[in-house]
Amino acid sequence: LAKQSGRPVDEYLTLYALEGFLNRLSQSPRREEFVLKGGVLLAAFDQRRPTRDVDFAVIGLDNDVDNILSILREVAAADVGDGLDIDIGQAAAEVIREDSTGYTGVRVSFPAALASAKVNFNVDVNVGDPITPKPEVIAVPRILGGTIQILGYPVEMVIAEKLVTAIERGTANTRWRDFVDMYRLSNSHSMAGNVLIESCDTVATYRGATLVPLGAALEGFGEIAQARWFAWRNKQKLQAEAPENISELIRALEVFADPVLLRSAAGRLWNPSEREWQ
Repeated sequence: LAKQSGRPVDEYLTLYALEGFLNRLSQSPRREEFVLKGGVLLAAFDQRRPTRDVDFAVIGLDNDVDNILSILREVAAADVGDGLDIDIGQAAAEVIREDSTGYTGVRVSFPAALASAKVNFNVDVNVGDPITPKPEVIAVPRILGGTIQILGYPVEMVIAEKLVTAIERGTANTRWRDFVDMYRLSNSHSMAGNVLIESCDTVATYRGATLVPLGAALEGFGEIAQARWFAWRNKQKLQAEAPENISELIRALEVFADPVLLRSAAGRLWNPSEREWQ
């Protein structure tokens, strides 16, 4: 796979380990308490990308580090016959915070091995984030074939979290991957304006954020960010997937996002092939 794609072998080892944990969770009595989000989830939307973490929102659990660590060790200990040896005894947990969004959660780091290859991965858990519309069972495709059935974020919620973060951070934003994710998802998925508006409202209310048009939040961003964007895009080998000029990318996102933020998308459907609200 690595040779075919031109991506590093370590990248695929990490994805295999993350899928191994996800597969264990899908067979665990705890599976209804965890809702998949983040980079691993994007594979379910045909937008797989490299990541070293698997991210979850949790339902019905508190943010106690020791409790989360104990639960995740229990999940990781399952034997599913995939050759992945997860060292639960060496798993370690820490509180993670992101001041710009008010995000708090727990990160559990697992050392693991696949034959002679060492691979470490993280499980990031956050507590309390509302999810609108409600989580749904999704099929996450595996890199070696087959799927994993697990609760996951709806695509509207994926976009809403990234969009509100972009507004909050404004021109100081360096989360290039969020822009690419929104661009790719809006190129491939039809969405109802009413649902996306509700998702954005839910995230903004929870974070205490004020929704403004993306164009206003990112005014002047192209000049500020172009050099760093260009370097990151090339490093990630995304030349075929995102515009060279970040101003062009932002303009494309404004066409998609601003009618949602201004509520004119209410009662309309997003057409990804035409890139317009209809």
